[in-house]
Amino acid sequence: MTDEERIRQVFQDFEDGGLVSKDIDKVLSCIADRVIGIGIGEQGFVRSKSDIQEIFASGLREDDCAAYSLQYARLDILIHDGQFANACGEVIIHRSENGNVTKSKLLQTLIFVKEGGDWKICGLHASAPAITAENMEAYPLKVAENLLQNMRKEIGEKAFMAEQQFQQAVLADTVAFYIVNFSKNCFEQCQVNQTICAYAEPGTPYEAFVREKIPEYVAEEDREKFLSKLSLGSVLDAIERNETEISCEYMLSHPGGSSFWAVTVIRLITDCITGEHKGIMYVKDIDQQKRRELEMKNKAERDDLTGIYNRTAFVHHVERLLSHRPQATGAFFMLDIDRFKEINDTFGHPFGDFVLVSVAEALKEQFQAGGILGRLGGDEFGAFVPEETAQTLAEGRVAVLMEKLLQLQAPQNISIPISCSIGIADAEGARAFAQLYQQADEAMYRSKHSGKGRCTIYTQQQ
Repeated sequence: MTDEERIRQVFQDFEDGGLVSKDIDKVLSCIADRVIGIGIGEQGFVRSKSDIQEIFASGLREDDCAAYSLQYARLDILIHDGQFANACGEVIIHRSENGNVTKSKLLQTLIFVKEGGDWKICGLHASAPAITAENMEAYPLKVAENLLQNMRKEIGEKAFMAEQQFQQAVLADTVAFYIVNFSKNCFEQCQVNQTICAYAEPGTPYEAFVREKIPEYVAEEDREKFLSKLSLGSVLDAIERNETEISCEYMLSHPGGSSFWAVTVIRLITDCITGEHKGIMYVKDIDQQKRRELEMKNKAERDDLTGIYNRTAFVHHVERLLSHRPQATGAFFMLDIDRFKEINDTFGHPFGDFVLVSVAEALKEQFQAGGILGRLGGDEFGAFVPEETAQTLAEGRVAVLMEKLLQLQAPQNISIPISCSIGIADAEGARAFAQLYQQADEAMYRSKHSGKGRCTIYTQQQ
């Protein structure tokens, strides 16, 4: 097991022993000899195994007949010099009794130390993301009940707010953090960690602020998506649907002009005292993560040799375009290299690869701007060009393409003009790629059997 896997296992054993199985020995086996501080509800931070044993023994519900299970929504781990580690994990507790199931969410902030080759917990703080009845109702320790009651008595309507420890643990890497009262359409709290996000004074109207600031901070192509997710009306609709969290990924602009990927997340909360709808909203920099994700997606969609879409990705993008714009004009054409097997057999597969790459580059030159390109398999290529008809495509870009391929300069002083057979079909009225493919394939077949090196437009009479 890796160090991260061992840390994860210790964390889960600690949670199970304390919250589910009531196994005190299991809990203590996860604790380091050197305890910095273990936070347990109202007891504050305790600093010895004996204190922990006493608190857990007295705090567990001995008469509790409910069944408990755990889920882990996230666990972030940072290891320092192989000897110390920080971890932050979100634990979801399910309590089942007599057919009734309740759920709690807790955030655990931990410090690990390596003792004798094993990872042990030397520091821990547990908190609810928001102290509400909904978040604490399934927590199986008496101290949680007392904590919730005291919160209600002592701080009234502020009981909904995130604890400072939660903010420090989860929101330390955020660009900005806000608490919003959506019932009153206003900000109640703001913390901006970087100047690339706007500061909102308490009482500032939420909707007006978002619409005023969006041109300064959100890339133009993402503004419509941003408002569709995060405008006041959209948030209130989400609350009406009983959603607990909404998020939006978008490009956030630096003042200097550059941009990076960010995500805004709003955790929706109902104040257990006032009944008002509020939210913890934070903005995170996800640029590296998003770029890796896009890079992996791009690799999965691309043909290794030519760099254009593979068949699966090409079909997906064309069908999505057809479904979104069923009445739009467009044309799909298929290209098959003439005598390609003969080229491979005569000059070898490396030369055949050169031809395939050359055809793909010629296609990019003619069709990449505004078009969708793909290698459909072997020496078969396809392109979908919106807003053009088969006739204008054949007379314009396709004619230029075929001329360029005939003039292709091959390496090793090999003189071999490349010809291709092409079939084109109009996309008007087509709802699926399969229909277009069949029509263009019939037209291409006719080109092949009419002497090759030519382009044929599909008609119903074929």
